[in-house]
Amino acid sequence: MLPRLRFALFLTVFIALFGIPLIAVAQDKVEIEMWLLDEESRQCVADTITTLFNATSTTSQINIVLQPNVDDALRTALVGGGGPDIVQSGGTAFAQQYAQAGLLLPLDEYVTQFGWDDRFVPWALELGKFDDVLYTLPDSLETLVIWYNKTLFEDRGWQVPTTMEELFILSQTIADAGIVPFGNAFGECLECMGWLPGAFINHYAGSDLMYQALTGQISWTDPVFVESITKLNEMVQNGWFGGSVDLLFTDSFDTVHSMLGSGDAAMTLDGSWSNLTDYFGAEAGNDNDFDWFPIPTASGEVLYTTGVGETSSINANTQHPQEAAEFLTWYFSPDVQAERFSQCSWPPAPIQATADNYSQADPRTARIYAEYGTAAGDGHYGYTTWTFFPNAMGVAVNEDIQKVFLGSLTPEEYMQNLQNLFAEAVADNTIPPIPAR
Repeated sequence: MLPRLRFALFLTVFIALFGIPLIAVAQDKVEIEMWLLDEESRQCVADTITTLFNATSTTSQINIVLQPNVDDALRTALVGGGGPDIVQSGGTAFAQQYAQAGLLLPLDEYVTQFGWDDRFVPWALELGKFDDVLYTLPDSLETLVIWYNKTLFEDRGWQVPTTMEELFILSQTIADAGIVPFGNAFGECLECMGWLPGAFINHYAGSDLMYQALTGQISWTDPVFVESITKLNEMVQNGWFGGSVDLLFTDSFDTVHSMLGSGDAAMTLDGSWSNLTDYFGAEAGNDNDFDWFPIPTASGEVLYTTGVGETSSINANTQHPQEAAEFLTWYFSPDVQAERFSQCSWPPAPIQATADNYSQADPRTARIYAEYGTAAGDGHYGYTTWTFFPNAMGVAVNEDIQKVFLGSLTPEEYMQNLQNLFAEAVADNTIPPIPAR
């Protein structure tokens, strides 16, 4: 079924269930404002959410404003006592700064009123608590996986690896065949290069050691962390990422995905949010198909890093706190999150949902969230740097790894710098919430 037709049917069901006419009287409703970054994918989110909510709510209407530099605009507005009713931030670290500055409304009263503790998975609300007060709701559950050219693997007889050692051996085999093992390149987003060390630190050390480091029980200079960066750097220097160090720094995401689709690259370490359908099949000029597998670990135990790409809060200066909370309750319902996911390929929030909720999405992407949920429920989850690392430390993960790849910083120095920044965050009480395992 075409996406637009699915959307129309979904909207019709909403209207039928609530018995609300499509044309509502705007002046009888309270207007709730939310700002999003001005880009194509968020335009889709804005259109989808605005149409659905405004057609079904009898008390409020949402006005989503797209801002070209939303983080800067939001920060300026909040500090000045203004800004939107719904505050969308770029992650837990950003939200923590707003909360500590008194710019966000405490949300604890709404947890019981609207049943949010039953709506979200058990650990999710803990991420939004600062000094035991809930200020944010986690949005956009993200993890990192390895997408691969399935047809190429089948033709060459390559097996999906489950351990880091198997991944190293496979990468050498692929390189020996004249194919780039990982097409990754970050020319249009150098800070995104931090995905690589974040993934290797997690999957090489494992979730328990990551938890110990994040809670200050062991140092980030522990040999297991240093070795993870050493191994990653060896792969980069071998040309196994992007084809060369220069190309790793200059090629675009489009080039990466095109290489994967054509078979010039075998894999790419990327996010669960990636949409590769345009790069495979007849319309892309090839006969290839793609799939994904979990990033291997040193032990072979399946692990998925846990990330929250964005958070939702309520402005401390809003004139409509109750209506804003009602909107968030609607926004984080399984049906709305599923429609946002299927229409816009936007990652769902960590809410209680079933596979049926995501039946309209690409089955490969839906499988990521289903398998992530199972693994996380068993404790096999890690920690993305953009969610669980203090802000300055997260920036250093992204920026200093470039120095490692270019040879001006050693893996030992890289991890020592992260440890120094972590110690500063402990002293400043700016460590993001780390839910107990």
